[in-house]
Amino acid sequence: MENDFKNDTQSLISDLKQAERILSEYSGGYSGQYFSAEEFYKDLKDHIFELENGNKAVLEDLFIWFAPICQWDEFVGDTILGEKIFQQIITLKNN
Repeated sequence: MENDFKNDTQSLISDLKQAERILSEYSGGYSGQYFSAEEFYKDLKDHIFELENGNKAVLEDLFIWFAPICQWDEFVGDTILGEKIFQQIITLKNN
């Protein structure tokens, strides 16, 4: 069970890093919680670092950010990657 969680977390981190690279190319915008893509990028990068270091509490923010029509969709709009990440977070939260 612990190995599944660790493998699922590594897969999520890999996808989050892909999202981070994509988001780094965006600027400006507004999402309700963030006044710019740059601000969202900084928080996403910090949360990835925290998750890599075992802080599972960041899953709550990530869950909100990657939920359909939330921050990720508003700034980037890559619904395929966003939905994949969202589903991975749901799996991790339920384990």
